[in-house]
Amino acid sequence: MTETLTAPRTFDGPGPHASDNVKHLCRLDLKGAGQISIQGEYAYVGYMSGPEGTSILDISDPRRPKMLSTIMLEGPKSLHSHKVRPNGDIMIVNAEARPAKPGFQGGGFKIYDITDKTKPKLIHFEKTFGKGVHRFDCDENFAYISTEVEGFVGNILVVYDIRNPSKPEEVGRWWMPGQNVAAGEEPHPKGAEHRLHHALRYKDQFYAGCWMSGLAIIDASDLSNMKTLSHLEYHPPALEPGHTFLRVPFQLAGRDIAIATDEERGNRKGDKGKPHAPFYVYDVGDPTKPELLSTYHVGEDESPYNGDKVRFGAHQFQEKLESSVVFITWFAAGLRMIDIADPCNPKQVGYFIPEPAKGRRAPNTNDVALDHRGLVYITDKTDCFDVIEFNG
Repeated sequence: MTETLTAPRTFDGPGPHASDNVKHLCRLDLKGAGQISIQGEYAYVGYMSGPEGTSILDISDPRRPKMLSTIMLEGPKSLHSHKVRPNGDIMIVNAEARPAKPGFQGGGFKIYDITDKTKPKLIHFEKTFGKGVHRFDCDENFAYISTEVEGFVGNILVVYDIRNPSKPEEVGRWWMPGQNVAAGEEPHPKGAEHRLHHALRYKDQFYAGCWMSGLAIIDASDLSNMKTLSHLEYHPPALEPGHTFLRVPFQLAGRDIAIATDEERGNRKGDKGKPHAPFYVYDVGDPTKPELLSTYHVGEDESPYNGDKVRFGAHQFQEKLESSVVFITWFAAGLRMIDIADPCNPKQVGYFIPEPAKGRRAPNTNDVALDHRGLVYITDKTDCFDVIEFNG
C-alpha cells in the first residue's frame, strides 16, 4: 500500500544557511541513511542502523515523497544494510557488521526483485566473510563488491556475475600487496587500514578509494585477471582516508578527469587544527600516471557548525555526473556545488547547509543523488532527508 510519510515539511526559500540559487523543497524526518540511489521516480535509501534495512520511496511529487516499502533487518543488532543500488528490476543491498564482532556470519550482499516496489522479493543472499560487504558498484551484468575475504586482511574487490541473480558467480579478485597473507604476502604495516573502500567502474577501468592507502586505477579489461595501473599513496601526509574515486565520463578543458574525496572520520586524531578532508581533481589522461590538478577545501568559517568536536570535512559526491558541477557532501558544512569546468581552479557555485536533526549540535550530511529532473536529494547520517532544487 502507498503511504505518505508522516508530516513532510515543505519550504519556499533557500533556508537559513544556503546560497540564493537553492530552493529547499522538503524535509523528511527519516532515520539516518548511508546511501541514497535514484532510479526514475523512485528513491532507494539504506539505513545506517537497524531495525530498518532499506526503503523505497515514490518521489514523483518531490514535496511529498511516499513510502512504498521498508525491508526490516533480521539478525544481530550489529548488522546494518546502509548501501543500496537499483538496476532495472533488480536491487542490491549490503549486509555488514557494525561494529565487527567475532563469530559474525551475516555478512554479504542481497539481491531483490523490485518489479513490485511495494513488496521487494529476496532472490538471493550471497554470504561473504568476516564483517561482510561495505560499499559496491553494479551494472546489469556484474556486481563489484568491497568485502572481507578469508585469508585477506581488510576489504578487497570481488567481482560477481549477476546475470543469473539467483546464482551469482565469482569472476575475479583484486587486492593490494600485503593483503593476501594466506598466500604468504608480507602483511602491510597499516593492517586493515590498508584496504579497498570501493571501486567504481568506467569502461575497462576501475577507480578505487583505498582508505589509508590512497587511490588506485585498475585495468578491468579482463575481470578474471585485474591489474593495477597506478596507485596513489598519499597517506601520509594526509591523515583522513581515501573514500571515493570517480572517472568523469566526459572531458573538461580538453582533459580526461577523475575526482576524489577523502572522508573525515569522527575522531580526527592527528588532523586537529589542520584543513579538513578535501575534494581532489586529477588528470587521468595517462591512467598509469595520474596528475593532481587541484585540491578543494571548505573552511570552518563557511559553516555555522564547527569546532573540534564536530565532524566537518568531505565525504561523498553524486556518482553520476552530467555537467561540470559536482554536488559534494561535507558532514557539518552541508552540500557544496563545485564547478570543475576549469579543473585546475574549482569554484563553489552554490551551497546548502541543512539544520541539524533534533538534539544534534551539527548536521551530518552523508550522501547525495540527483534525479532526472535535476532535483537533489541528500541524507543525514543521523537523521533527516532533504530535497532541494539548484538553479546554478
